[in-house]
Amino acid sequence: MKIENLLLIQRGVLKLIKQPSAPLMGFGMSLFFLLVYNAGIGGIGSMEVFGKGGYLSFVFPIVIISLAMGSSAGAGQTLNADMQSGYFRRLYLSPVPRWILVASPIIADTLSSLFFTIILITIGAVSGVVFQFGIFSVFGVLLLSLLWALTLCSFSAGIMLRTGQHQTAAIITNSVFPLLFLSTTFLPRELITAEWLLYASWGNPVTYILEGNRYLLGGTSTAGFFYTGLLILSFATICSLSFALASAKKIKI
Repeated sequence: MKIENLLLIQRGVLKLIKQPSAPLMGFGMSLFFLLVYNAGIGGIGSMEVFGKGGYLSFVFPIVIISLAMGSSAGAGQTLNADMQSGYFRRLYLSPVPRWILVASPIIADTLSSLFFTIILITIGAVSGVVFQFGIFSVFGVLLLSLLWALTLCSFSAGIMLRTGQHQTAAIITNSVFPLLFLSTTFLPRELITAEWLLYASWGNPVTYILEGNRYLLGGTSTAGFFYTGLLILSFATICSLSFALASAKKIKI
């Protein structure tokens, strides 16, 4: 990679370190969900359907998913700030390609999400979350988290560039949030009695991400969910990155 591209990525990371409001908000929201859900519903954790990991391991994937949702708007907001400040105009005559201007905040946000995911995994391990495959479970959770964060950040950046409005950077979070309640977020499928919700969960991609993580953690799901979730996220990542990079020509300088 060219040195100028690396410098822009470094700038994106440093800027996020100096202004960490978006990732800290996502991290705080994730911790809040972990405490509230486990305290409010965790009493049923001894039921057999939750396996050896109990309710804490069952609900932990929603904490990971919420992290990227809370911080995904950061890439779009960074791009908007650079456009408004005239920063891109100063780079117009430089050899820097426009795609790296979009890619650098996405990479920075994704790395930030991974960093806080590692912290959450550490907190989870100390609190009693079960990782049934040991270090391989950790790597699997990190892989799903990487693809999930990259997807949300890329769509957020692409939408902001195409609309020109920084408020739209949060549209992805607002769109994904209802899907959490149409999935197996709080209870396993065996305890869901509403048939319409069961059907909705089967067609909900978030279900496969949740259950894929649960296969790696408490073992309450099957490997099929993990591989399906990995396939869905890989496809979504390719689409979102293509969308974001194609939006680079929308940058106003």
